[in-house]
Amino acid sequence: MKNQIFISALFVGLLFGLPQFVLASDNGQEQSSAWRMETQGWSIQDHMTAAKAKEGEVQSIESRVQDVEQRIAHFENKPHFDPKGFQRNALKHISSTLKDDSNLLNERIAWHYRQADQAKLTQ
Repeated sequence: MKNQIFISALFVGLLFGLPQFVLASDNGQEQSSAWRMETQGWSIQDHMTAAKAKEGEVQSIESRVQDVEQRIAHFENKPHFDPKGFQRNALKHISSTLKDDSNLLNERIAWHYRQADQAKLTQ
């Protein structure tokens, strides 16, 4: 009797949980495709302008990463200022988040340049 209840509960859980899991994984793809649909129909100049603007953002983020890594190095050289490592770990997390943002922007910059090159070839 307990096995039947367990199996039926597992089946019901799969029935309701699986579609939400599939929908959650599609959300990232929808955001990416929505961003691409948003940039369709841009001219070569629009792509170049967007790429240059994002390059400025990347430079800003990279300077922030350098500042954060200098602070991390300071705490590693003088651990008595952060004996439990809370600030150092928080700064490492911030640094990795900024690096991820920089990588995403670099991908978008490359995409804009590819789209501009492709538009030049089709003209």
